[in-house]
Amino acid sequence: MVIDVPEGNRGEALPLGRYYPIIIETDAEQAELDRFINEPRGRPEIPDLLDHRPSQLQTDHVLISRYDAPADGWPWLCVVHWPEVFAQAADGHGIAMARGRYTMELFARSEGVDAHCVALLDGLRSQYEISVRMVSADQLAAPGNA
Repeated sequence: MVIDVPEGNRGEALPLGRYYPIIIETDAEQAELDRFINEPRGRPEIPDLLDHRPSQLQTDHVLISRYDAPADGWPWLCVVHWPEVFAQAADGHGIAMARGRYTMELFARSEGVDAHCVALLDGLRSQYEISVRMVSADQLAAPGNA
């Protein structure tokens, strides 16, 4: 989920100065986040209830997901889920990952996300033998499965 933060609460710490991305792995987490967002409150509150929760997704493969902007004015995303070995190496270098497994980059233009995905693949290719399998939304068997 990506939240477009209201103007008075935006800042340079947010991706592109205005967005707050959240990694949601399950329908239950989506429901929990929806309840949190819809709670009445007197002041803005950071919706970080899932941010430090460990990922439940286990894989031996690097999963790179590219999300197109859903409408004008919204960002393009590159979300990467890293296997344990990469997450441990990143932690050893002081690199924080969302939910201990994810990196996420937001881009104002499609060219930015395209270049980032190519750079990720080139970086992996320079260190490892890689095999790329591309899956589009049209190929998914059911929502949530890739």
